[in-house]
Amino acid sequence: MDSQAESIRTARLFEFYVHYIWPIHRRLVRRRIARRCRSCAASEKMIFLDSSGLCELCGKGNSSAQVKPASESRSQESALNEILHHYQGKGAFQYDAICLFSGGKDSTYMIHRIQSEFPRLRLLAYTIDNGFMSPVAKDNMYELIGKLHVDHIFARPDKEFYKRLFRYCITHLNERGGYFTLDFSDGEFMLDSARTVAAEKKIPLILCGYSLYQVQNGLNLHDFESPRTRELTDRKDTAGLLLTDIFSNEKDVQRWWHGQSWAPERVARLLFPLYAWDLEESEIKQKVTEWKLLTAKAYSPIVTNHQLIPLVGVVDVHRLGYSSFEVEFCRMIREGKADREEWQYTFEFLEYAAKTGLFVRKIVVELLKELDLTAQDVGVKFT
Repeated sequence: MDSQAESIRTARLFEFYVHYIWPIHRRLVRRRIARRCRSCAASEKMIFLDSSGLCELCGKGNSSAQVKPASESRSQESALNEILHHYQGKGAFQYDAICLFSGGKDSTYMIHRIQSEFPRLRLLAYTIDNGFMSPVAKDNMYELIGKLHVDHIFARPDKEFYKRLFRYCITHLNERGGYFTLDFSDGEFMLDSARTVAAEKKIPLILCGYSLYQVQNGLNLHDFESPRTRELTDRKDTAGLLLTDIFSNEKDVQRWWHGQSWAPERVARLLFPLYAWDLEESEIKQKVTEWKLLTAKAYSPIVTNHQLIPLVGVVDVHRLGYSSFEVEFCRMIREGKADREEWQYTFEFLEYAAKTGLFVRKIVVELLKELDLTAQDVGVKFT
């Protein structure tokens, strides 16, 4: 069985176990998993829990402090609509906007909704394969391009470039873990690649399907548009890691965005429509199913995210005691945007699997081997 087949098999088994077996199994292994907030499911390894079982955020009653007021969401959606309306037909050549397209539910929802509401906005879907792309996401991508009737570029940079990036990131995690180091760097290069394509093709907009939480927690932005000063700046680092430390050759550094090399009018505006829309996860799932674009098996993040996610999760548990992805999902639970039980079981089982190797040992060892690393290099020891 090849690594891609093994990866998808592991993801399917993991998902099945979380839904049908873990609710019973967890009762037998309580001592091997951390306590979790009874409201938002946050691990005690991530945040202090009081004697009643509430985390600091839920216990203080400020769990919704960061929720956007409805008036702010309406104002941002109106501003976004004005921009999208304005740029219809404004691209110098064939396209007005590049839509980053992963084959997952969020980018699928984004493209379909924009097509419906702004039919004269000429879209170019853009996918970049990081060498570890989920086979399910790839299948989704090919099928959805036909359903969405949108032009598409599928870029495949040199996998050795990505291996150098991921190998360095996984062995130099910042204090926020794998999500904010390896996964963040992957996303930053995706955005940089789209920036370059937009500049080359004189496309005025880039549309990215990041959620409000990914924009705020990952990019540290609090708006649906990236600041112009950021877009006009050269990339020097990613996730706090200098590009010149990650890469030993200038060619790899030059692959990243160099905003100062382009005339300002050639630099696209980067927008995050889902930030303005601020939807619940369930609403996006419902809509892509209703539109007959994706099914539950096809949009599950466990099977559509890239193949290094299990490795990132396991390393996080050994380094931090919890998965760094939990920060985002626990906040979504606190704000009523995600189901508590579903994600509590997912992260509990990930913690248990990371310690015991159940389902994940083989794929983690294989992924490390692809990166020319061993379990000892990243501090993983299954018990």
